[in-house]
Amino acid sequence: MKYIKLILILLFFSSCSTNKSVIGLYGKCGKSYLACTQIELKSDKTFEYFIFMDVGGGTVVKGNWEQISTDSIKLNTYEQPKNPSTTYSGKINPDRIENIKITIRDLELPLAAAFIVVNDQNDGKAADVNGIVELESQEIKTITYHYLGQKETIEIDNPNYNEIEIIVRDLDLNAVPRFLTDKIMVLNNGKLFFNDGYSLKKTHLKNRQWK
Repeated sequence: MKYIKLILILLFFSSCSTNKSVIGLYGKCGKSYLACTQIELKSDKTFEYFIFMDVGGGTVVKGNWEQISTDSIKLNTYEQPKNPSTTYSGKINPDRIENIKITIRDLELPLAAAFIVVNDQNDGKAADVNGIVELESQEIKTITYHYLGQKETIEIDNPNYNEIEIIVRDLDLNAVPRFLTDKIMVLNNGKLFFNDGYSLKKTHLKNRQWK
């Protein structure tokens, strides 16, 4: 029993030590900077994500963080997308023989000019003002859309559908992200790494650039 209590106490202090080492400010901005990125992980498990650009100024995004392993944390902003994932519906229209119809939109508007590619082909077609594309009749296994720098591939469960409507997840098209959903970041040697390899080094709180 004494050993069990000792193990629990050691685990508790180990957890406290790990959390304490994570807490702090990451990213130091140079003098007269034109761009700056910083993240502060606070002891109450909240974070503030500061992004400054010469055009647009500074923005602070806030949320909660969670340590999911000794070297990884997960970020979720307070603001989350209303529609977090892309869905589709399909049907077989017996009157449609010579072509297939794909409609793409979000919860509010059609995605006019979204570029649609089926089955990873080299060629595709842009949607019209109503978010509609008509292509040659064929079996559809995947549909990929490209829209304002965003790209996503949707797998179709019935290749015989000839009318498909895609409702795209809420796209974060801003230069500064409005929301982060289960954003994983890795901690290594006092640095916080984004998944693209970009990193922020831990620095003193006095270097924080926002109020």
